Amino acid sequence: MYKRCVFAFLVLCHVVVISAQSNCVTPVKDIIDIARTAEQLAVTFYSNGYKNAAQLGLTGSNLAYIAAALEEEQLHESYWASLGGVSMASTFSFPNGSKTFHDLTTFIETQQEIEGYFDSAYLAAVKELSIQNQSSAAQVAAQVAIIEGEHRVLGRVIGNLIPADDRAFSPVLVSSVADAVTVLKNSGYLSPTAGNSYSYSKSNVTEQGVKYLAPTAVPCPTSS
Repeated sequence: MYKRCVFAFLVLCHVVVISAQSNCVTPVKDIIDIARTAEQLAVTFYSNGYKNAAQLGLTGSNLAYIAAALEEEQLHESYWASLGGVSMASTFSFPNGSKTFHDLTTFIETQQEIEGYFDSAYLAAVKELSIQNQSSAAQVAAQVAIIEGEHRVLGRVIGNLIPADDRAFSPVLVSSVADAVTVLKNSGYLSPTAGNSYSYSKSNVTEQGVKYLAPTAVPCPTSS
């Protein structure tokens, strides 16, 4: 009787753990759709920053950083599209509207928030894709997360924020990839209105020196 009770308890615990885990596991297709949507938001943000570089005072190396980020975000968007990702929204808003692209401090504050959310979503994706036995996709999500983190640091360089590398561990600020959509909406990025409406358009901006234009990983050698 005791053994049967212990077994029943262990089974119950296992079911509870799986159930709790599944509540925070976004289906693979949804992850890809959300990733493509996020990258379209990123392209839209950096495109408008690049177009308004003169008003933002972006020149020299700082402008090159923005151009490189724009190219990289477009490559990310194209990658998720190649996997069948469907954008959930292609017209966006920004918490501070047009001021975002006319005031450098506002531009950098927005950039820091966006990249912070992207870091979190991609790190959540690494875990959720791994749980669903999608190790290759999880690795790509990690590769993208690293680049989003680089964008965040370079934004801090542009904004003269010291130290530029201010985190020992990148925090995961969303409970799941799906939760990132709610976070972005609540923060004012998915509510376009007259005067605060910015539509995604594929960018052709390139920056010399950007490397690894597609996910690259050395394969595990096969045994002979």
